[in-house]
Amino acid sequence: MAENQAGHRQTLERRALAGDLVKAMMGTVLAYITFAGAMGGAVYLLANDKPLYGLAALVTALGAAFGPKIYADFIQPRPETQ
Repeated sequence: MAENQAGHRQTLERRALAGDLVKAMMGTVLAYITFAGAMGGAVYLLANDKPLYGLAALVTALGAAFGPKIYADFIQPRPETQ
């Protein structure tokens, strides 16, 4: 009985881990697709005589992509080490 319970628990943990990996990968893939769409829209606007809107879309896309990394690395206060 205990062996069956342990095996069942391990199977559930394995499935949960696989699901977490799939969710993480899907988040990354969807973020790249969204970023590519925003960049494509910005280039389209710039190419079709909409310089102000195109530049705003470009800056927004780049800020959304790189802003959190810049904040985490340079702006966010680091905890004091003793």
